[in-house]
Amino acid sequence: MSPNDWRLLDGRAERAKRSWSAIKSALPVGERVHVRVLAAMPFGVFVEIDGQPDAVGLLEITALPRGSELPAAGVYFDAVVVGHAAHNWQVRLRPAERMMTDTSASVGWRSAQVETP
Repeated sequence: MSPNDWRLLDGRAERAKRSWSAIKSALPVGERVHVRVLAAMPFGVFVEIDGQPDAVGLLEITALPRGSELPAAGVYFDAVVVGHAAHNWQVRLRPAERMMTDTSASVGWRSAQVETP
């Protein structure tokens, strides 16, 4: 994880801790969400969840289809909430079903559009 990746996550755990009850209520298990990858790690990706700026989302590598690659930072995709890890205030996710059935490593991952001034 690069120093830039750490900056993207900076403060999120503390905000998630303060908002944990509201985050769990807003993101129940089974909820479909739209996410953007903040940082890729060897064990999975940390994501930002649309509409939940204080939430820390984690999609573990074990939740991905066998043989697929981790999506890069800035990529958007749909995911489903599979649990809540209270010990570190993370929302656990898996790719949405449409992505789970496709074995292509790039299917479902859409790069973020960067606007230039």
